[in-house]
Amino acid sequence: MADSFVLEAQKYLNGTYGHNSDWVHLDENGMTGGLMMEGLVRAFQIEHEVPSVTGYLGPYTVNVMRSLNDIEKMDPSDEPSNDVKLIQCALFCKGYHAGGITGIYYTNGVNAVKQYQEDAGLKTSGVIDWKVWQGLFSMGWFQLVPGGDPTLRVIQRSINADWSSVIGVQPCEGVMSRNTALSLIGCLQGALNLQTWIPDLTSVVFGPATQSAFSQHPLYEGCSEPALVKIAKYALYFYGFGQTEFSSTFTSGMRLNVVNFQKEYGLTGLDGVVSGQIHLTTMMSLLTSRGNPNRSCTGGDTSQILSRQMCVNLKAAGYNVIGRYLTGTVGVGAAERPKYLTPEEIGNIQDAGLSVFPIYQNGGYYADYFKISGRGSYDAVTALRTAAVLGFPEETVIYFAVDFDCMSYQTESLIIPYFRQIANAFRQAAFNPKNYKIGIYGPREVCRQISAEGLAEYSFVADMSTGFSGNLGFPIPSNWAFDQFDEFTFGPSPAFPLDKVAVSGRDGGARKNDVGGSVTTAEMLQEARSKFTRRVLSALGFTARKRIDFEFEVGEQVLPPVSGGGLIVQATIKETATVPFGEDDPGVISINTLNGEMEAGLSETISEIQEVSTEAAVDYDVSGTLTEVAYAVRSGAMKYSFAVNRDGSGTFSLSIGTDDLQSVEGVPGTIGIEIELNIRFSDPTAYQWIKQSETVVRVTAFVTLFFLGVAQVMPGIAAGIGNFLLEHLGFLIDVPVFRK
Repeated sequence: MADSFVLEAQKYLNGTYGHNSDWVHLDENGMTGGLMMEGLVRAFQIEHEVPSVTGYLGPYTVNVMRSLNDIEKMDPSDEPSNDVKLIQCALFCKGYHAGGITGIYYTNGVNAVKQYQEDAGLKTSGVIDWKVWQGLFSMGWFQLVPGGDPTLRVIQRSINADWSSVIGVQPCEGVMSRNTALSLIGCLQGALNLQTWIPDLTSVVFGPATQSAFSQHPLYEGCSEPALVKIAKYALYFYGFGQTEFSSTFTSGMRLNVVNFQKEYGLTGLDGVVSGQIHLTTMMSLLTSRGNPNRSCTGGDTSQILSRQMCVNLKAAGYNVIGRYLTGTVGVGAAERPKYLTPEEIGNIQDAGLSVFPIYQNGGYYADYFKISGRGSYDAVTALRTAAVLGFPEETVIYFAVDFDCMSYQTESLIIPYFRQIANAFRQAAFNPKNYKIGIYGPREVCRQISAEGLAEYSFVADMSTGFSGNLGFPIPSNWAFDQFDEFTFGPSPAFPLDKVAVSGRDGGARKNDVGGSVTTAEMLQEARSKFTRRVLSALGFTARKRIDFEFEVGEQVLPPVSGGGLIVQATIKETATVPFGEDDPGVISINTLNGEMEAGLSETISEIQEVSTEAAVDYDVSGTLTEVAYAVRSGAMKYSFAVNRDGSGTFSLSIGTDDLQSVEGVPGTIGIEIELNIRFSDPTAYQWIKQSETVVRVTAFVTLFFLGVAQVMPGIAAGIGNFLLEHLGFLIDVPVFRK
């Protein structure tokens, strides 16, 4: 709702600072919001000659505020002050009535400042000091908002009363935020005399110095650590353990809450943890999402395919359960390697006395992944098929990953619909005859929301991702099975990266998989890759008249050159163990026809390529051939490219691959196919090749037509290719890509 006082402030600021080149015009709409608060900060920075006028209330600007003289009640006859005018504008924006924008700090202004100070938990002096400046110019709010928690607001006001001199003035609106959670670490560092002023709370960590200092101050019933006890009580309330009494005394009630916290967070029985007392490990779990990274655990997860010796070493080190990926690869370029489970690896794990829990993550690192139509259904079916092939027993929980800093609105709009699609697939006996269950990997609050919707049996919490907004300050979901809290290199040799995972016991993983059969994984994978290659090459026309057989170990075939019409064409076909391009590379066309239909985006791309060829009077069914290729690939992607070489020749490349061979051929794995056509001229002066294009679509059409055309004629003729190009691809003279 528009506020006339805020409108007055907007008009004043635009009129006063509009001539300054650093000023950004404010919409005069009477609305308080982020842009309005940035405008206030920007005005302050201009007024006080801050070197960088950003509108951001950072450490430098706050320190300028700390250097200002206090402003006390003025006399009506005093000279108006620009600083007072800014304070009056800020009071309006925070909902306090300061009279007018007069520049005279008098009765109405003083009363407004006192009200702000009371709301913020500060001393109600009515004096404009740096805490008034910082609080009023921040993004924070100081009155209880609708839906806010009154008890949380009591804590927020108490934090400001005790520690604002160290951590600055924090919001008091009754809403849990990352800043509120971080403020407890700042308070702890202040109480331990490690910090006297923290200009930026986002920089605070429970690091070695804080750990060492706190280790000298354990908390227990009857101890004399009043400041530390209050901080621990606040954290217990944050995490839902019924701590509503906030005195400085460690009471018997607090001891019981600590006991329950330790049990719920899997701390009971660990080295250094005393039931009902708060030593370092318990305090770190109270104040950080990951807790003490050095604490022991019995679970882990890794992208490493585990050898028999690795599994033996894990068991000897005290690990009992290991999380592994059903599909996919990890790394990029030359460092890319498979991360998917194999039957041999499952045997290695279970023979060593370990259990294994399956994770599905072929994406999920960014919000856009969850915007793809049908993504949840596709992932569910892929995971179900893979788990079944790998012999996971009935009712095994498969954990689907949400591995980015997911905001609450994104959970509502993207993640819940994604898991509803997964749930729909899991409910269908045709897809899920073994009644596998759904788990979620993600930040605490995302796991909680998905579980509250009835869409996940258990949670695998990504607490190691301390930067995720949904972790710090939010309680661990009540259905947590696994809690990932640290990454390190596990030894002895062979060493490999391992994530440490706390285990609640709710999910024991699989101790015995049914992976019977006499065919080895290597043989199954080789056959699956060969089938994929033969099917794709057939769709392209390369095997229509001349059979091309592949053995994956060989991996590459150079076909005999074909010459004619002034051209020499040399084709090379190569298989790779991984997809030879990244999903974000330019020119990549995604393919998914597993359900027997083409996605709208792919269909549109094919239509665009066909349209270019039709416009050029090319009598060739590009659409039909590309559709055949899409249905041959089933799940994967393809990429077209071309390059002009220094010798004047041209290299046309087509790459096709899938990282989901499981869905395509029923065997976990990856495969890439690279086809290169090197085009040389008998007469080097005949043509000039030019690296230009009008649009991506036209270049894609060019390369597509070239490939399809040459693929059709190469096996059967030894002449006439030059004429073919001139007759059927002559429109490219006008693209331009090459010219006569």
